[in-house]
Amino acid sequence: MRGGIPRGGETGFTLVELLVTLSLLSLLTLVLFGGLRFGVRAWEGVQAHGGGDDEVRVVQNSLRQLIERAYPAADRSDPEHAVVEFSGDENSVTLLAPAPDAVGGSGRSWITLTAARDGRDSTLLIRTAPELSGSPRQSLSSPLLRHIAAIRIAYFSNGRWTTSWHDASTLPELVRLRVAFGPNDGRVWPDLIVAPRITGDAACAISANPSRCASGS
Repeated sequence: MRGGIPRGGETGFTLVELLVTLSLLSLLTLVLFGGLRFGVRAWEGVQAHGGGDDEVRVVQNSLRQLIERAYPAADRSDPEHAVVEFSGDENSVTLLAPAPDAVGGSGRSWITLTAARDGRDSTLLIRTAPELSGSPRQSLSSPLLRHIAAIRIAYFSNGRWTTSWHDASTLPELVRLRVAFGPNDGRVWPDLIVAPRITGDAACAISANPSRCASGS
């Protein structure tokens, strides 16, 4: 090489060019890796959201079948006022119905739907006890839906909704169950509104109102 001119037209990278190239490669790798992490997180979010929606659908279908099959057995301990074995308020409801297969039930059972605190969240529970036990208090609990914020139950009759159903002679015309989730929970609970299908207790004497039990043998 004469006068600082490379022989044969050969050239090479200077130290500055090499450092610039390495910096650009590092920056490109960082951008690509960040995009990959974002894509993975987005996919995981979609999968979690989809799984949560599937869980909600399964729970809603189970509750719909349960409430539709609520049985209006009449408590005729007071001959003047037969009371249907169905009671509830805004936070829980107790009824007689065939126990779901998911909780290993057979025959009619006392069933209570309620929410119980579970750490910072609540869990939607189903409590079941055989009808012959005579009381829903002797029940076994199974979780239906975890990590909820609250439940709200309402009952429709005579053209209006109410949050209490006690000492009535009939089942409500409709039952509405709402479940609220936390602010960062992607699950959605559409209003579940169900009409009980059975309107009369086969074991009672029917009065002039076909939905009511009269005192009888």
